[in-house]
Amino acid sequence: MNVVHILNNKNAGNYIIEANNLLSEAITTMTDNRIGSLIILQDGKPHGIVTERDVMYAVAEHGDKLFALKVSDVMSTHLVTCDAESTLDHAMEMMINNETQHRIRHLPVVHNGGEFSGIISMSDVVEALLTKTEFENKLLMNYIKNWPDAEA
Repeated sequence: MNVVHILNNKNAGNYIIEANNLLSEAITTMTDNRIGSLIILQDGKPHGIVTERDVMYAVAEHGDKLFALKVSDVMSTHLVTCDAESTLDHAMEMMINNETQHRIRHLPVVHNGGEFSGIISMSDVVEALLTKTEFENKLLMNYIKNWPDAEA
């Protein structure tokens, strides 16, 4: 199963925000839509990401000055991305082991040399792998149930 399968079956939209927007707008968008990250695009390609974790670090560092910050003040610009045709196993591996040396929970998906396709979360990957495992389990159980009698 490929990452594009998750994107095609995902109900949530792909939420983007401008780097010069206030961080408070990003917070409102994330809470209103119950999502954990927003993508910042530049020429149709992912340029940055702001996550709920970035917001928490900003609260700890800036406190009462939080609402004067812009998205560009807290967003991460060193992005780990995957291709839409990547396998789920590869996407999960990138989320756990990547060049940032940090586990990531939101992975931008690109195609055609970097054009933004969408974003998947760790929970999207886990849910898809669980569905796949349950399906394979049913197939194996059916195969075992209908196993030909060895003495026949």
